[in-house]
Amino acid sequence: MAQFLKEEQRQAIIEAARNELSEKGYKDASMRSIAAKAEMMVGNLYRYFRNKEEIQEFIVSAARDEIGRTLRELSVDMVTKEARVFNIRTDTNELSELMERFADRMMDIYQHYRSEFLILLSDDRTNEMLYHWISKTIRSLVSQHFLFDGQQPEREALVHSYATSICSGMKEIFHSEELSPDSLRTILQIYLRSFVMLLDSDLTQRNDAYSFYHIPKAEE
Repeated sequence: MAQFLKEEQRQAIIEAARNELSEKGYKDASMRSIAAKAEMMVGNLYRYFRNKEEIQEFIVSAARDEIGRTLRELSVDMVTKEARVFNIRTDTNELSELMERFADRMMDIYQHYRSEFLILLSDDRTNEMLYHWISKTIRSLVSQHFLFDGQQPEREALVHSYATSICSGMKEIFHSEELSPDSLRTILQIYLRSFVMLLDSDLTQRNDAYSFYHIPKAEE
């Protein structure tokens, strides 16, 4: 009986913490507020979890692991098993398909772990994983589309801006509570596909888009 009550208390804490983290995010969540939601003294809460980081990790670890697994799978070509590198003159359709697969997988994880997924949108480790994957995926395309004469800082500044914008836009889309899951999936696909179209558009309109976007090397 005592073991049953202990597990019941533990589940109450987990549910209270899930609500607290969903409402406030990790930064503003507090052990005191979680204890209040679980209807217990804060001292009792510490008998189950040492701090809010441990509680959050317990709640979101499965969803974060699934996101990490998905990003690793999408980083490898299914045929060659090598890391993906895209050529903007030949592979924009393939990149569009990859972005659709990315959107589908993120939606699948969102639907399976909805509360946990929304919590992870404010999680530094998860944001770093998403940012790193997007940056790595688009870096070669940015280099090909906007010539920098070997200027790595300028290239990385543009990659950073794009990757940050994509991550931010995804957060806004997933927080659109008025959208149905099907509409959410469609909007996410359109949003990610539009980025590929942005890089590809000038190649279909100009014979020499590279020279148009050539970034001259600064004089020393």
